[in-house]
Amino acid sequence: MTIFLTTSMISMSNDILICFGAGLLIAVSLGFTAGYFFGKGAPARNFRRAKKHIQSCFQHVKETLDTAQSACALLEKFPGMLLTKEQSSELNRKRSNLLDLINRLVERKFSDQEQIQPEKKPDKKKPQVFPAMQWVFEPEQSHLKLPDTIAFEANLEMMLLAGTSTELTSGLLLVQMNQSEQLKERFGIMAPVKFMKTLSRLVLHKIRDEEIICLWKADTLAILFPGVPMNEGQSNAETIRDAIRHHHFRLESDSPEVVVTASLAYITCVPGDSAELVLDRGLHALAKSQKKGRNQLIIQDSHSYEHKAAV
Repeated sequence: MTIFLTTSMISMSNDILICFGAGLLIAVSLGFTAGYFFGKGAPARNFRRAKKHIQSCFQHVKETLDTAQSACALLEKFPGMLLTKEQSSELNRKRSNLLDLINRLVERKFSDQEQIQPEKKPDKKKPQVFPAMQWVFEPEQSHLKLPDTIAFEANLEMMLLAGTSTELTSGLLLVQMNQSEQLKERFGIMAPVKFMKTLSRLVLHKIRDEEIICLWKADTLAILFPGVPMNEGQSNAETIRDAIRHHHFRLESDSPEVVVTASLAYITCVPGDSAELVLDRGLHALAKSQKKGRNQLIIQDSHSYEHKAAV
């Protein structure tokens, strides 16, 4: 009997220990979980508490200022009220200090807001590609075998529309042969045509396949540079100008050399430009080039005119 009781007590003690251990484990787990979530939410609670405290301080300051304003209004209405020199000085000092504090608070608020504002990330737009131009080659000028005025204006319109849709710049180079009438009087009616043909060949050797040369007027060539950046277009214009400057013009291969010069104007075409506006700028630039002398180049970038002197 004694052995049975002893065994039962030992068994009960083991059960109690197991239950106590399980309870302790559960309590520790619950405590850890509660502490974790409580600690995780502590920053948010502290922020709300601090924000509420700041709002209370602001409300208290506002009510105090309202009370001071009401008191000053009553003091002002008091009949025959005159402040002594010391009282006026003290009020003035208080006013200066108060205004200084309020200004600092307001300025710091604006400064903090500017710092908090997220930086605007530049839009990463995919670079546009200028479409391949399906140039209009007809009607064609019979002697020079170049697209004539009608074809040129159609090509210019097409290039400007493509520039607007892709938001890319293009270029137009006008090359006007100087003293066409004097050359006709000296060398005959076909002399200007022959010299214009030579000019067009010089230009043709300096442009790419995707660019085109047209005849705008009887003495003026027009070269279209689709999708060309301004710096590259200006460089191309200077290359063509130099080719004209250094060429030895002759009516025939065995004829004496003839002095033939040109006036050049490069116009940067920006998105949104119209053909009428571009050609109007081109005429102004050509006039400026003629005034500068022979083989001079004017760069017009829709804002200003720049003279590229022949060196």
